[in-house]
Amino acid sequence: MVARKLAGQATAEELLELEDLLRSDERMRAQFQLLQQYFTASSAHRAANTEQALERTLRKIRGDREGTPAPRVLRWRWMAAAAVLTGAIVAGVNFWPKGNMKRQMVAVTTDTSQWLSRQNGKATRAVIELADGSKVWLNADSKLQYPPVFGKNSREVYLTGEAFFNVVAGADRPFVVHLSQGMVKVLGTSFNVRAYENEPVQTSVTTGKVAFIPRTADKQDTILITADEKVTYRATSGDLTKVVTSAEDEKAWTEGRLVFKDIALEDICLELERTFGKKVQFASDEPRSFRLTGAFKDNNLQDILYYLSRSKPFRYVITDSLVMISK
Repeated sequence: MVARKLAGQATAEELLELEDLLRSDERMRAQFQLLQQYFTASSAHRAANTEQALERTLRKIRGDREGTPAPRVLRWRWMAAAAVLTGAIVAGVNFWPKGNMKRQMVAVTTDTSQWLSRQNGKATRAVIELADGSKVWLNADSKLQYPPVFGKNSREVYLTGEAFFNVVAGADRPFVVHLSQGMVKVLGTSFNVRAYENEPVQTSVTTGKVAFIPRTADKQDTILITADEKVTYRATSGDLTKVVTSAEDEKAWTEGRLVFKDIALEDICLELERTFGKKVQFASDEPRSFRLTGAFKDNNLQDILYYLSRSKPFRYVITDSLVMISK
């Protein structure tokens, strides 16, 4: 059961039973926490084969990694923890009583305490490799939560902000991106998801096909998206639209490019805030609604504002922490 818990394959009943055991036995709880610490460290941010990860964990517990025996005061505890893990692997028998189905669902959906999390501030981007080999480009001001090892039936992550996913195909394990306003479900494809707070959700596809399921799925059908298509969902009104787009432009940010096509200056400035980490304020309201078009690659903030201001008449001042725009 311990092995299945660390591998992300434990059933809801096993998780509940393990929680009861750890709550009642302080020594076992300490051993489990130590084992969990080593296992998580060996699995993070890379494709993780469960058996290999467990073997690495056992080697660490035995003190083999440094080539020296473990300190005497910890040796017994480490051996006990290893025995618990090995026993769980060898036994392979489920002794856990059946529990209430509702209780099982709560355990499955809320047990993310051991998940990994990457949160980018403004002016920061990252590339993350998930346990199945899928890659995620996480944009600025965004957060991704994901397990060290995926379960055998599904692959699920939680996203706030924007990310580009290149998902390894797996017909038996759908890949699901949970958003506050819905979810995206795929088997193997590459796609971009933009789901910042207080903004419409946007999903575009580079290769393959994805399904976007809005939060109000009981009122609206799931919508399928193929290459060079984009769906925009406005939760406040329930509006769901699909248009033709350029997938390369939608993921331009992963390559250091910014592409604006007939976009209001106010929305452009939100993107500039995230990209460069400087707060943008408007001294007058008129420039907010200016609609602009432009494409930039590896340009600094000064250059971008200069070229945009050549298209529409607005002024700007850049300080160490602020950009002020006026008529």
